[in-house]
Amino acid sequence: MVMEVSFSHALLLASLLLLLYLLSSRGKNSSNGSIPSPPALPVLGHLHLLKKPLHRSLAALAVRYGGGRDGAGLLLLRFGTRPVLLVSSPAIAEECFTVHDVALADRPGLASRRLLTGDECPSIASASYGPVWRHLRRIATVHALSAHRLSLTTSARDAEARAMARKLWRATRGATAVSVKFTAFEFVVNVIMDMVAGRRMEEDEVLRFKAMTEAGFAAAGAANQHDFLPLLRLLDFGRTRRRLAGLAKERHEFGQGLIDEYRRLHHRHGVVGAVTEDTTSTPAQRTVIGDLLRQQEGSLESYADVVIRTTCLSLLQAGTDTSSSTIEWAMALLLNNPLVLAKAKEEIDAVVGTSRLLEEHDLACLPYLRCIITETLRMYPIAPHLAPHQASSDCVVAGRQYIIARGTMVLVDVYSMQRDPTMWDEPNRFIPERFEVGIDEDGDKQVVRMMPFGMGRRKCPGEGLAWRTMGVALGVMVQCFRWERMGKDEVDMGEGSGFTMPMVVPLVAMCQPCEEMNEILKRI
Repeated sequence: MVMEVSFSHALLLASLLLLLYLLSSRGKNSSNGSIPSPPALPVLGHLHLLKKPLHRSLAALAVRYGGGRDGAGLLLLRFGTRPVLLVSSPAIAEECFTVHDVALADRPGLASRRLLTGDECPSIASASYGPVWRHLRRIATVHALSAHRLSLTTSARDAEARAMARKLWRATRGATAVSVKFTAFEFVVNVIMDMVAGRRMEEDEVLRFKAMTEAGFAAAGAANQHDFLPLLRLLDFGRTRRRLAGLAKERHEFGQGLIDEYRRLHHRHGVVGAVTEDTTSTPAQRTVIGDLLRQQEGSLESYADVVIRTTCLSLLQAGTDTSSSTIEWAMALLLNNPLVLAKAKEEIDAVVGTSRLLEEHDLACLPYLRCIITETLRMYPIAPHLAPHQASSDCVVAGRQYIIARGTMVLVDVYSMQRDPTMWDEPNRFIPERFEVGIDEDGDKQVVRMMPFGMGRRKCPGEGLAWRTMGVALGVMVQCFRWERMGKDEVDMGEGSGFTMPMVVPLVAMCQPCEEMNEILKRI
């Protein structure tokens, strides 16, 4: 009896594998010119070659099978049934998002992302290219991310910087170990929460939101094998489907809770679901939810609760983990390069002084601080492969040498491009001075090619907000506190796997208020 059951299971598994192999053969990119590609296995394709962290594994494959840096700058892979193109050439990447920007503006319809959103509409970052994406992006830009709206919310970011400095000062009367990532995350999430809902989060709420955000990014990464192997989804190995469904429910409840809370606090008596705010209030006091609920009164379908939830979650989740991770990487680099940290402190003291706290308007006068953040983004880009793109039609690239076939998922190896020794001097060294404005022999400003926020129409719409939040947070940390490593050894700069490339060992550093800032910190 046992042998009969085992044989039946083996026969079923063999049939499924044969079916998957046939499906994978049908989905194979057969019109790809001569794009290099390593040998593949049936069903798995090249998934067996992927290791953690994914960005380093793919870079190694490109060097081994794609001819290295002198090769085509393209590598064709197959993740299960899906063709995947890795682009490591800056010139071809630029061509993809200029000449072929529309054809490559789509997103792959990955199963994990559908499960993560449940019955909700997709996030701005993951939505397919079309009317829904354009509507969501327009809403986020107009009501939160435009230059005009950002200038109106400057005071809120300065207030959160004061709150961060105050909390650190109270916790570090002497030298105290501080979690840099959580400190940065709490600052950024409250900056965006103020824009979205006009309120702050309590620490326990921040912790829950942080866990939910990190779990979502981990589940929706390009290395999730459940997205590429139907058998794994069918059998639900690791209970991935159940875990994603739980996350989808948690996201729904969090987003709807923000809307319901806002309605309760701003309810107009006698009109169900309507909200009002003081018409004499300044634009800086407006919120994303308030704006969209007023729009909802005139157009329920275009501004339904699901649209408002999606917009708010897109702003909060996309903006918090990315910016706080960059702040953490920047502080780790500064701790390993104390001369750079001292130079940054000198610039801030010279421009801002010690009689007041650094504010957002000071950032324009702190070029070296911006160089530090730029160099951090070069070495540790927010998303080492950007968000995956998908070809909606065939594209011919690199002087008509290669064809990117319709349905191919495209990953851009920003991490490798921004460390390419043919483009950067000493690419693995932290040298912020490389971004100081210089003049070449022809008298033109040096142009450096970087794309940590992406390129083209799917470029991150929150880039402006990210620069402001990262600059204010890092500037206040350096101005007000003395930071040291936990021991004599350098900070571990190991890179983990994930959409936002976390540190393998989260950064904990010794923090102590600067004596010259004590009086200011006491009063804030």
